[in-house]
Amino acid sequence: MYQDNFEDEEFVGNIDVVADSYANVAGIEEGEYDDDELLQQQQQQAQAGVQAIPEQVRRFLGHLYRNLLSSNVSDLSYNYENQFVRLSEKYYAKASWPDPMFVAALVGDDGIFLTLYRELYYRHIYSRLHPSLETRFRSFENYCDLFNYILNSDGPLELELPNQWLWDIVDEFIYQFQSFCTHRSRLNKRTAEEVELLKANPQVWNTYSVLNVLYSLIQKSNINQQLLASQQGDDVVEAAG
Repeated sequence: MYQDNFEDEEFVGNIDVVADSYANVAGIEEGEYDDDELLQQQQQQAQAGVQAIPEQVRRFLGHLYRNLLSSNVSDLSYNYENQFVRLSEKYYAKASWPDPMFVAALVGDDGIFLTLYRELYYRHIYSRLHPSLETRFRSFENYCDLFNYILNSDGPLELELPNQWLWDIVDEFIYQFQSFCTHRSRLNKRTAEEVELLKANPQVWNTYSVLNVLYSLIQKSNINQQLLASQQGDDVVEAAG
């Protein structure tokens, strides 16, 4: 059940999944290699990236992935509230978690898992490091992917997360919006390139977009109807729809 040392099984993953999508590799200039040589370089970097992930972290990601697939909320809660925190302290107190493109190899490039992992990945950077402007942009894009997945579904999602995790996602979304507003307002501390990037992307962390997401989540969750049902002694689950 709760395997902190994750010694019950191997979980290596498919390294080629990362290599196929690993573009713009740092240190490789365009035209410097032919296609075969470039692919080989990408595969080598991808393999190195996966192998650099500590074995305990690999096993944790494997358990987290399988618990998500099986909707094992109890174990997911333990993964999230205990194991993720302890591994962060042990391996990533002053560094980011493994790049999502390397984690993709461990989970079969599963889209929704990687979206959730990226949310944790960027949140950790905000918490322990100093997020760059690019990181702020990418985190916003990831939130867009996550909330579009939730809000555009026709029926109940095949996704179940612990309440604490759900709360933290929304709470962090609001925090990062506030942080971005502060960051953007201090133009005298931004480089000319950053100022131009901000001007060219007014939609990123746009106030209207953020408020629209929050309002849509309220509507989608039927939270007001649930609160009313609770006050009246009615069935809260039925009110949730």
